[in-house]
Amino acid sequence: MSASPAVLSPNPNPNPNPSSKPDHDGWTIVDRSRRRNRSRSTSGDRRLSQSQTLTFDPSSLVPTPWTPMDPMVDFFRSASILRKIHSTIDRLEKSKFYKRFISRLNDSEIRNGLVKIRVPVSGSGLHPIRLVAYGIGSIELYPAPQLQLALVTLLSRQLGADVASAEIFDPVLSATECHVVEQLGFKVVTTNEHGCRKVTPETPTLFFMPHCEAVLYNSLLRTNWLPSNLRRMVVIGNSFREYVRYVSEAGKCVGSVKIEKVAGCVLESTKFAREVEVELELGREETDLGLFQAFHDTCWHFFDVNDDSDLFKVNF
Repeated sequence: MSASPAVLSPNPNPNPNPSSKPDHDGWTIVDRSRRRNRSRSTSGDRRLSQSQTLTFDPSSLVPTPWTPMDPMVDFFRSASILRKIHSTIDRLEKSKFYKRFISRLNDSEIRNGLVKIRVPVSGSGLHPIRLVAYGIGSIELYPAPQLQLALVTLLSRQLGADVASAEIFDPVLSATECHVVEQLGFKVVTTNEHGCRKVTPETPTLFFMPHCEAVLYNSLLRTNWLPSNLRRMVVIGNSFREYVRYVSEAGKCVGSVKIEKVAGCVLESTKFAREVEVELELGREETDLGLFQAFHDTCWHFFDVNDDSDLFKVNF
């Protein structure tokens, strides 16, 4: 679940994460191992190879029922994975990275943004936040998904009573992995929504989507492409400004669909979205713990859009 997804990065490294490959459900999750080397590429390198081509099928946006490909839970494996995740949570919670993350979370810039997406409940208080995690990846096999699951678990705990529900979905999750995330307090979504989760004033939602594909971000924004909806959501994910930078630098891209077509809402949203970096500095400790791979270029996105904003010039 890099600010620059697989389809946007030239000369990709071999990918150890199966969730970075297209699957039969139409999801494509970015390779977590990519670093920011594209800025050093020559103009001749800024092309997509055929293997990196991003194909876009609008019919894939129709929500479909989903079950893990292996429906049987292996409880021995589940216990082993859960111990590993608890150990990762413990290490992350003690890290300088997490302390800085919490410090930023408590800053008015982010805290006020989370309050603004909530509307008053009739009587008193505010509607609680729904926390939705998309594209975590295989938590059994790879450290980056384990760290991302650890962070969203800690975030849910930190927000406490402000969170009404915590849900998670990735089509690569096995039944055993689903059992693990349920033990951590998450509900596994049984429909592949393809990112098309509708947000309303009564359901303010924080989407946790580090290193997902541009198409997935775009599906989410497109589904909520009204000021009244966008104001009720927050996205933790790849820097949207990095997509704009990539488009401006890369020019024409070889492939079936250019990024301008598949991520028009993402690009357009940068005109009004307020972007706050999750982490301003990643030192030696973060490199040793694998935190760079899991969280580099990850940002909070708040959509401070006015009712009279012209959102309909994006070609859907």
